[in-house]
Amino acid sequence: MKHAEPSSDRLAEVEFERFYREAWPSAVRLAGLLTQHAGAAEDLAQEAFARMYPKWARAEHPSAYLRTTIVNLCHNWHRQKTTERTRLPILAEPSTTDFAFDEFADAVAALPYRQRAVLVLRYHNGLSETEIADALGCRAGTVKSLASRALDQLKKGIEQ
Repeated sequence: MKHAEPSSDRLAEVEFERFYREAWPSAVRLAGLLTQHAGAAEDLAQEAFARMYPKWARAEHPSAYLRTTIVNLCHNWHRQKTTERTRLPILAEPSTTDFAFDEFADAVAALPYRQRAVLVLRYHNGLSETEIADALGCRAGTVKSLASRALDQLKKGIEQ
């Protein structure tokens, strides 16, 4: 009796499940470093995987696709939070960050979003300028400029 070969759909599902298990911790960490909020990090990482799943069979570079999706979702999250802060009346003190970061991470968190994203993607994820530019949707020269400004800001903070 012959064993039936698994369908291509089932193989793709198994591959995605494996990718999900392997990539989940770093996806949450990336989102956490970009948002500085544990709950949002998990939600945004989950949203990135949910957006990726229907396109899984066509994704040539799944890790890059996931990373870019997380960066974009975090950017949108920051825009939404900025809008909420400027348009909604302040009813209570803002909640503090759930992540236990050291002083350096706090200094990075104080940077503008794009500068922070460049540093996190470069030094935490080890990406090249070209890969960072792809994730942020900008040129490699812009990545260099953002990194330079971010590092200058961090140096100023250390010197004070």
